[in-house]
Amino acid sequence: MAEPSRADVGARLRALRIEQGLSVNELAIRAGVSVGTVSQVERNKANPSMRILERLRQALSVPLTALLESDDAISDPLAGEFVRRAAERPLFDVGTHGMQKELLSPHGDHDLRMMVIVLPPGAGSDEVLIGVGEKAGLVLEGTVVLNVGDRRAELRAGDSFQFKSTVPHSVRNESRKMARLLWIMNTQPPVVHF
Repeated sequence: MAEPSRADVGARLRALRIEQGLSVNELAIRAGVSVGTVSQVERNKANPSMRILERLRQALSVPLTALLESDDAISDPLAGEFVRRAAERPLFDVGTHGMQKELLSPHGDHDLRMMVIVLPPGAGSDEVLIGVGEKAGLVLEGTVVLNVGDRRAELRAGDSFQFKSTVPHSVRNESRKMARLLWIMNTQPPVVHF
């Protein structure tokens, strides 16, 4: 199987910010993050959490894939909207504990996002996206602890899960071996009724 490509989130963020004529300060205000955070992400000095990436992509009004890859990174533009080739999966570091995410979802703006999360021993989610929708997954390898609300479950390879993403949650590898998860999120914004 092909090795995933390392995403240059910093370069993509900087290019999108400049393309939209925003200063670092303006983007930070729009995203509700510090100027230092934007600067560190752009210089690849910090591995942003999914929450920070989500705030930045919303502030720029772009899909998450825009922060992870350029449009010219797609080798098959016709299938690129619904197919993600193994060799074209962006891989990015999240947080400070060595967690990595490999994007499986095709390029573009989709309500459903899929990724493989690699959790080294001791690694876990520091910040998670909480909002309308659901999250689900499958433990591919290793053992993880999933906390959803006030409930805790130890999951092993082959175990699956699903929960409302409005409930506070976290995942952590408390074992001494690496763990891999298939993680699926429905990120559809809430429907407003008048």
